[in-house]
Amino acid sequence: MKHSYLILGLICLCSCFSSGPRLTSSTYDSIQLGTPIVSVEQEYGKPYAVHSKGGVKEYEYIERIDLGYNVVTENHYFIVVTDGKVVGKYTKREKPPAYNLIYQEDPNWNP
Repeated sequence: MKHSYLILGLICLCSCFSSGPRLTSSTYDSIQLGTPIVSVEQEYGKPYAVHSKGGVKEYEYIERIDLGYNVVTENHYFIVVTDGKVVGKYTKREKPPAYNLIYQEDPNWNP
């Protein structure tokens, strides 16, 4: 009986640390033009944002690369969609703003 509680507790603990699939640079490269956006959402989850620009939509996914508590860079992956299919894609890389360690709080640290 004690072992079943221990196993159940470990399963619950492991489920807290598991994360779903994420869009990374290698998985982003594997998305082909003409792919239905529904299959992209099923594979990589909901986008961070969807931007409507005329007759097209841009699905934005963000990959944050951190080092400890500091965000080193953010990769923004944009997937351009028309009529429910991927027609284009592009990326943007952003670095967080610099700050003065002595006089300012770290704007990138979320306790």
